[in-house]
Amino acid sequence: FLTLKTRFLSVRTRFLAMRTRFLAVTTRLLAVTTRILAVTTRILVATTRFLAVRTRFLAVRTRTRFLTLKTMFLAVRTRFLAVRTRFLSVRTRFLAMRTRFLAVTTRLLAVTTRILAVTTRILVATTRFLAVRTRFLAVRTRFLAVSTRFMPIMTRFLGVRTRFLSVSTRFLAVRT
Repeated sequence: FLTLKTRFLSVRTRFLAMRTRFLAVTTRLLAVTTRILAVTTRILVATTRFLAVRTRFLAVRTRTRFLTLKTMFLAVRTRFLAVRTRFLSVRTRFLAMRTRFLAVTTRLLAVTTRILAVTTRILVATTRFLAVRTRFLAVRTRFLAVSTRFMPIMTRFLGVRTRFLSVSTRFLAVRT
C-alpha cells in the first residue's frame, strides 16, 4: 500500500511541477501584456489630450456651423477616448493584480511540490525500513521456532543434570 501511495505521490509531484512551470510562463505572458496595455494607455491619454487641444483651437478659429458640428463630434470622440483610456487603465491594474496573484500561486505550488517531494522521500524511507523490519521479524520467528523445538531436549538435559547433582550431593554427604 505504501509503495502504491509513494508512486501516486511521485506522479502527483511531477504533475504539480509541470503545472508550476505552466503558471510561471502564463505569469510572464501576463506581465508582458500588462506592459503593452500600459504603453497603449499612455498613447491614448496623449491622443486624448492632443484632440482636446485641437478641438479648442478649432472652436476658437472657426465660427461656421459645419466646423461647430465637427468640433462637437471631436468633443464627443474625445470624451469617448477618455472613457476608453480609463477602462484600459482599470484593465491594466486588474491584469497587474492577476499577474501578482498568479506569481503567488506559482510560488505556493512550488512550495507544495517541494513538500510532496520530501513526503515521498519519507514514505520511501519508511517503506524500506518496514521491509527490513519485516525481514528481521521473519528471521526472529524462525529462530523462536527452532528454539521451541529444542525446548523438550533442553528440559530432559536439565532433568538428567539435576538427578546427577542430586546423586553427587548424596555421595558427598555420605562421604563426609
